[in-house]
This record gives sequence, structure tokens and C-alpha cells, in this order.
Amino acid sequence: MHISWHEFAAGAEYVQALVGKIAATLTRAVDIHGRAGLAVSGGRSPIPIFKALSQASLPWEAVRITLVDDRFVPVEHPDSNERLVRTHLLHNKAAAAQFTGLVSHPDDIKASVRQANQQTDRITLALLGMGDDGHTASLFPGALQLTECLAPDTESRYLHVTPLQAPHERISMTLNAILSAEHLILAISGADKRHVLNRAAQGTNPALPISYIVNQTGVPLDVYWHA
Repeated sequence: MHISWHEFAAGAEYVQALVGKIAATLTRAVDIHGRAGLAVSGGRSPIPIFKALSQASLPWEAVRITLVDDRFVPVEHPDSNERLVRTHLLHNKAAAAQFTGLVSHPDDIKASVRQANQQTDRITLALLGMGDDGHTASLFPGALQLTECLAPDTESRYLHVTPLQAPHERISMTLNAILSAEHLILAISGADKRHVLNRAAQGTNPALPISYIVNQTGVPLDVYWHA
């Protein structure tokens, strides 16, 4: 496995180290290629990361930010990942970054997916999270489109995903799209998620979609965990 494990006792140290890693990775990409691409996830966990990252010194004007996934809701909806990013990340120094959301047609998910798939920017780094059920992005166990999302021959960067349990239809990066990133970071916390990750490391299993990230060997994966 291509995994580097970073463990922290406190959340503040975890956020500081994680933001340092993200900033260094993006800065290096800009130095080499003249630009960098960052794909981020939503939920509550990234909020302190976004707030700290927004104040990091790096060439934000050369950074293009997009979403790993989003709920198919209007941008002003409380559950919108785009709203989360605009509220907590695209401020301070990070206000200079370019941002592309996924819900371009709030009344038409197919049109939104088509528009999302027009994105061609290379992804320097994808920041992932993980649920207690082993999902990452919106690749949920049992989702109607999970097989297509995980298939090695899927060419789409984004697909429409219908979770069995979680609310809202979703637009999510496919496994291939996630693995097209140059670097992956998985940010998690707590004993329960560490246990789920350990189970996922035993082999790929569609019941634990994160297992396809953990067991791949093509992209460097840094796992940041705190208690």
C-alpha cells in the first residue's frame, strides 16, 4: 500500500500539519507547472481545515478548486458543499483562487453532471473524507450507480449517485477520477473511523468503497488522523 500515516493527539496539531501539507503540495505544483488543482470534500469535518487553509500563504491565483462531490441542492441550501467552500475556504488569501462548483443547473441533475464533466483541469491533490459506513466522496455502499463509479473503464469524471440511506441525490467523482489526482489525502478522526479504515485495508470490497482508495498503489495517499 502507498500510504503514509500521520497521527495526532489534538485537532489543532492535526489541522496545522494537514494545512501545511496541502499548501506545500500546491505550491510545488505551481512552481513546476504554473498552476495547481485542488478537489475538496464537504461535511462538517473540513470546516476548521478550510478556515486555516484560507489563511495559508501560497500562490492562490494559480490554484483551481473544485469539489470531490456535492449534494444536488441549490447553492444556498445548508447541505450544499459549494456553500460550505464559499463560506469557509474562499476567503482571506484563498479568495484569489478560482472555483468551479458542480450544481450548475439546480433543476436538472443530468445537465449539472454534463457540465461538471466539462472540467479538464488536472487534479494536483484531492482531499477526501470517510463516513462510518466506509463511503468516500459520494461513493456509498449499495448506491445504485456504485458499480459504474468503481469500474476501471469508467471514463466520466463525475456521475449522478443515489445513496440508499443518506439524503439528497449526489454528483460524485468516480474512482478513476479520484485516482487521476497526483496526491490523495484522507482526513479522518476518532476510533470508529480508524477501525473502519483498518477493515478497508484488508482488501477491496464494495461494501466499503474507501477500500478502493486504501488498496490502490498508483497514487500516494497520506492519511491524517486524530483521536
